[in-house]
Amino acid sequence: MDIKTILKNLSNLDGPSGYEYKVIEYIKTEAEKIPNTTNYVDNQGNLIVKREGKGKKIALFAHTDEIGFVITKKELGNYFRFHTFGGVDPKIVISQRLRIHTKKGIAYGVVGMLEPHLQTEEMRQRVLTFDDLFMDVVENSEYVSIGDLATFSSEAFELNEKYVTGKALDNRASCTTLLYTLYLLNQYVVENEVYFVFSVREEDGTSGASTSAYHINPDLAIVLDVTHGDIYRPGYPKIETGKGPVLDIGTMVDYKYFEKIKNIAEKISVNYQIEPNGEHSHTDTDRIQITREGIPTLLISIPLRYMHTPYEVVNIKDIEETARLLSYFIATGGE
Repeated sequence: MDIKTILKNLSNLDGPSGYEYKVIEYIKTEAEKIPNTTNYVDNQGNLIVKREGKGKKIALFAHTDEIGFVITKKELGNYFRFHTFGGVDPKIVISQRLRIHTKKGIAYGVVGMLEPHLQTEEMRQRVLTFDDLFMDVVENSEYVSIGDLATFSSEAFELNEKYVTGKALDNRASCTTLLYTLYLLNQYVVENEVYFVFSVREEDGTSGASTSAYHINPDLAIVLDVTHGDIYRPGYPKIETGKGPVLDIGTMVDYKYFEKIKNIAEKISVNYQIEPNGEHSHTDTDRIQITREGIPTLLISIPLRYMHTPYEVVNIKDIEETARLLSYFIATGGE
């Protein structure tokens, strides 16, 4: 399996929350190349890939959606106002090219703001908000309507043999990891019933994963997401890219299974990092672990630089090692 190609292809696809169908279709095509699997898309739009078994039900989750923007108002001429969903800092949007998804196809806009030469001193000191930004759509602006969605138009590429950069690696890096885990499982005799859930709408409220978890009702859920890598945060251990998967610990994580997967990582020599979380992880974990009567849940994260920007960065080794850990853990029944 060509992990880099899959990751770059997934990054280049547009799939903002609620509109993930292109991403889902691509993952479905890749999953169907892997033996011993079936798949279906549920009513919410989640892709569920299943390996039949008679033992414990284990479900792995990775959200497919990405942050995005919505056109909120038309100004004079070809200028539009817009806002974000998924949490984007206005400062990183300035001068970016956005791809607008209209009913008549793609239009492109450039994000602008009042030039510094024309700003008052009060404006220079004020914290920037989306009210200060506008989108300049020169060509096909007549096709743009209120409610149209937009995404970053950045293209993924390899920084070197280890690192890939592009948009939406939160959480397409985890989607790639799940596909690779599914591929590696064919090296083992797997008795358990295993579900790989490529869920929708995490960035706007985690509705996709929670409905899938309710439907599957697994004995163990494992959520894959990304976390902040290569940055110093006071009060937290430094998480580094290239140093292996991150095992999250906190009130939302089942401590028994946390110890088990940590022991498995040590047994098969997978380097891992531990990241503490408070009462919320701000991932699908928070909803899944309180689904039905409660589902034992693990959260495993992939270190990522520059989250929610046009060019996020991941280390391919972290994807490979996370998949190696997960495939062995699943093959042993999560024990």
